[in-house]
This record gives sequence, structure tokens and C-alpha cells, in this order.
Amino acid sequence: MAEADPALLVELEAEVGAGHPDRACEAALTILTAHGSPFDVLHAAARGTSSRLVPGSREPPHDLAALASAAGLQPILGDRNRALAVLQAVALAASGPKNPDAIPPPILVRGDVSHLGRSALLAARRGDLAEAESLFLGIVKEGAERRQAGDMLFRAALEDLGDSGHKLTVVVQAWRLAEALRFRDARLLLRPAVRYLVRGERDRGHSESMLAVLGREWVDLEALAGNARPLGDGDRETLAAVLAAVSPEACVEGMLSLLRDGIAPTSLADGIVVETAKRALVAEGASLEPAHGLLFAHAARFVLTFSRTGERGYAVFLAALRCRSPAPRLPIVRVSETDTEEATLRTIQEEVEAQRPAGAVAHTRGYLSRGFSPKRLVETLAGLAVMDSSLANEGHPLALAEACASAYAATNAPELLMALAKLLAASPRDDAAATAWSARLGL
Repeated sequence: MAEADPALLVELEAEVGAGHPDRACEAALTILTAHGSPFDVLHAAARGTSSRLVPGSREPPHDLAALASAAGLQPILGDRNRALAVLQAVALAASGPKNPDAIPPPILVRGDVSHLGRSALLAARRGDLAEAESLFLGIVKEGAERRQAGDMLFRAALEDLGDSGHKLTVVVQAWRLAEALRFRDARLLLRPAVRYLVRGERDRGHSESMLAVLGREWVDLEALAGNARPLGDGDRETLAAVLAAVSPEACVEGMLSLLRDGIAPTSLADGIVVETAKRALVAEGASLEPAHGLLFAHAARFVLTFSRTGERGYAVFLAALRCRSPAPRLPIVRVSETDTEEATLRTIQEEVEAQRPAGAVAHTRGYLSRGFSPKRLVETLAGLAVMDSSLANEGHPLALAEACASAYAATNAPELLMALAKLLAASPRDDAAATAWSARLGL
């Protein structure tokens, strides 16, 4: 992989910042066809969009989430589609509203990290944007300080499930993007997520329900966070019932009971992701609600693996509350199981491209039940995701492909890939840009 031309990276950053998707993608294409690093392209695009924030905006920065997903998909995709994932993210980064001028950097506050982290959390709670930016971004430095900054950032996002829980998803994706880029310009790249966290729609109802139950039960979160037992079959049935609880309080109490039985929080988080995928399988049409729930549950699992604080256990309770809904009844559609692995992959691709969700799900189930290669299926579905226009769908296919592939690697639950196939097939498709890019890339 060659070093990207610095002049082209500057041009790419400028075109993204100016809101010119076609020109930005042209610069990115030139870099990628010369075998420049995809991560350098993502870095330039992230700088371009993060430096031109629109003051007062309360919209989630979907572009940063798409850039993070493109980075996360690089090890999953084959050579054919890695560049397409990057180009889709670049197009989205350049397409949103942009401020004509770069906004001034925040005044950074430095000092004792523990004290500043708590102060940043309080600033986020009361909606003080200037102070939250100065404190959160001021402690994003090295080593332990950086981890504490992440802990407090995720804690603030978990407490506030406004905008359907988008805050946690966006904050986690922004952090993962900074991590993938080795924290180059981390303060700049994290700033849009911090602003959305503080200024976006607010809802602390789920958090208050959780805290009320945990306070009444005198819960030792630190002890429960050390659980190591995986979910058994009976536990999965119990978890499914908990997620269908009639009230938030009953849901929290059910999760607490599972934790007190010794089940690892990460195992519960994996179970919640799978249960959310099942709900996506029965959702009607192209509704994004199940997709958002799945992405939230995936982000909550990241917090559990990242954080070392006792409060990390909040993630599993809030994932359960965010995804609580009636238990799904999965339809069983039979398909022919005489085709070869190659032929079944082609059929799945045809079903998705023809927007036939039921067929895509049924053939995906059949493929996995016959023991065919999951790796090839993941790559096929992710390849379909990167062909779909990010401008038409705000980068959701990229995010879903990365989340479902990652969750499947941890659980081997077929419902995750079935849900990905269904969600891709249920959404309107626009492959025109990706087809043109493929021709330019010689794919």
C-alpha cells in the first residue's frame, strides 16, 4: 500500500469541508486507485466534515458513524469492496450541511483527570455545551487519561436515550473512528459527537427507571461486572421474556436477576443483540426502528468491553430497556436446499437486489443451516451494503453490515446475518454511484 499524495489529501479534506460530494469522491478515487491508504482517506474526510460544523445543529453526525463503519469493514471485505466502503462514507461526509468557515476550537481545560471527567459529565447533564467541550476534549490525551475520557463520554451517552438512543451509537462510533485512525486529531474528530451528545434531544426516563430499581435493590455493580458465566439455553429463554417485560421496572429487575445468577454482562449484551435481530426479522417494511435498536445494543456491548468502571454495568440494563418490545414470532419459510454454496450465495444476492426480504432471509437461513462458509456469506452481504448509496440511506447499510458481522463473530447466531439480509433487502437501493466507482477502480 502506497503513501497517499499529501496534496490530494488536502484537496479531499477541502472538498468535504466545502460540501462537494462529487469532487470529494473524485479526489478519494484518485488516491485509492493509486493504492493509497484507505485510512488516510478516512482521516482527511473526517477532518473535513468535523472542522465545518454548523452552529446550533442538533442532528446526529451520521457521516462520522459511516466513516467509522467503513474503517471497521476493512478487515471483513475483500479487495473488491474495501474502496467502495470508503467512497460511500466520503460521499456522505461531504453531503451534509457545512459551515462556510471553520468554527473556532474549544478552550481546553486540563488538570486532574478524575475531577475533570466528573465535571464534564455534570456539564453534559445540564446541557452546558461550551464547558462539556472544553472538559471532555481537554482530557482526550494518552493512556489512562484517554480511557477515563471515554468512560465519562459513554456514561453521559448511556444516561440520555434521547433521539431513540442515537447518542450512544454516535459517541461509540466516533470513538472507534478515532481509535482506527490512531487518535490523530482525536479532539477534532470527537467534537461533533460531543456537541450532539449535549445539544441533541434529551430523554433520561430509561436511566431514571434503572437507577430507581438498582438503588432499591442495593446493587453492587462492581461485583456483578466480574461475572463470567455464559448464557445457557434456559438463560436465553429467560432473557427473551425479560426483553418482552410489560414495564421498564420489570425489565430492569429481570436483567438484575440474570446478573445475580452469575451471567457475564458481555454475554447478556450479546444475547440482547441477537434478540434485537429477531425483532428486526419480523418488522414491517423498511422501518429503521429495529436497525437503530440493533446498533444501540452493539454499541452498549462495546462500552462493556471498553470500560473498567463499575458503572459499565449500566450498559446492559439500558440496552435491555432500549430494545424492550413484544416477543417476536419468527416465520419459517422453506426453500430448496439442493443448490451449491456458490449458487445459494448468488440467490441471496439476487433476492437482496430485487428487494425481496422474505426470500433473502429464507435463503440465508438455508445457507447457514447447511454448514456453508459464514465468512463468504458475511463478505457477500457486506459487499451488498457497500454498493448501496450512503446518500440515500444515511450510511445505515454500512453500520448494519459492520455491526452484524462483528456480533456474528462473537455469537455465531444465524439471526444476525438473516437480519442483515432482511434489512438490506427491505431498504430502497441505489447502486448507480458504486457501479461507476467500480468501473473506475477496475473491479
